[in-house]
Amino acid sequence: MITSQATDIRLCFVSTFLSHASSDKPFVEAVAKHLARRGVLAWLDKEELALGPLDTALKQAVQRQATMTLFLSDAYLASDWCRDELRWAIEATEGVEHLLPVYLGDPLKLVRQHERLRTRFLHPDGDKVNQLGSFDKNNPLSPDPEAVAEKIAAAAYRRTIPAAWSEIAIVLDQRGNGPRRGPPPVPANVASLDIPALAFRPSLMPREQRELLSGADWQHAAQSLTWALSTALGTLRGDPRKVRVLGDAQTGLVWAVGRHLNRTTSVDLYGYDRNGLPATNRGQVRHTPIPGGDPACVKHVSGPLLPAQPVVALGVGSAARYAPLAQQAVPGTPLMWIESGFIADSDQAMKLVADIVAAVERLRHEHGVREVVLFWATANHVALLASANLTPHVIPQVRTMEWDHHAGSYLELPMP
Repeated sequence: MITSQATDIRLCFVSTFLSHASSDKPFVEAVAKHLARRGVLAWLDKEELALGPLDTALKQAVQRQATMTLFLSDAYLASDWCRDELRWAIEATEGVEHLLPVYLGDPLKLVRQHERLRTRFLHPDGDKVNQLGSFDKNNPLSPDPEAVAEKIAAAAYRRTIPAAWSEIAIVLDQRGNGPRRGPPPVPANVASLDIPALAFRPSLMPREQRELLSGADWQHAAQSLTWALSTALGTLRGDPRKVRVLGDAQTGLVWAVGRHLNRTTSVDLYGYDRNGLPATNRGQVRHTPIPGGDPACVKHVSGPLLPAQPVVALGVGSAARYAPLAQQAVPGTPLMWIESGFIADSDQAMKLVADIVAAVERLRHEHGVREVVLFWATANHVALLASANLTPHVIPQVRTMEWDHHAGSYLELPMP
């Protein structure tokens, strides 16, 4: 896949520069991690932002709709370097809409200490601040980093994503190689689009090829992603909109995105494979299950399938390779399978999705199935489209299973 360098990217990533004193860095790093899980590129150090003078880099970032988060503390205002950053941040553009103060102390006391803060943030009466930003009055010196991150993220969404947005990119930057610094790698044809983009990162550590979220860490990441999609994208009704989903990530994250942007919304999904080629559900009928599937495509692999069978396991992909592993994960549960090979285009992707829906509806009507334990063993970008179509109208409950390469077994990923 040909990807663009940072200087070639026109995508407008939701981002913020975190200006802070070195003594506040542990807290700021915790905030940055929560921002990453909410789709916000958080620039922790000047080296991450760009090469060249910082004042120029900050001005360019603000012109690209970035926000500037100021972690205001006594240490910050005592630092010559931070005071320079504050000056450059304020002078980057007119107004204060791009500035989000996080007060690590009494806001009024902190604002009164600095001339530029006084002239912009202090109320004319002199007894309160206009730009309240983020402040925890119950714990002013050590606020909850996740609560702070949510306020920063919400402000960054408003600045970067128009209320009436028509197209957006979502990059799931989990697996691969190299550090997570700056914009994530994206196909050159998508990088050339001048549209807003969210980059979800499970951590700030370097990427790993088989990185896997599980347990409480998975639940937190999935809940953060769902919160971000709800807050950033708003109501998904009305005119059709395009959402382009890219990146290398575990299936669960892709499934969570498709589940949120399901077929009952006005979203046309474009899921990209590792070669940068999309499969889309554009033109799909929205308010009824997708038609045209083959209910006989599903095969019974193992376990007794009773006339009244509330739960079944369903695999999609290569049965020869993955069915024995799935059997080990759910012993005693009847295992069904839909064979799937290489998927070349949108027509093949949506035919597979239609077959899955038809097979699940058949199981529900003939055996009273209410819950499917899903083993997805084919292309991730098609999982996006399948998730968008396996709504509660089709099957009330889907339990997604993910292969853990390190443990050599499947584990369950509860969806938020």
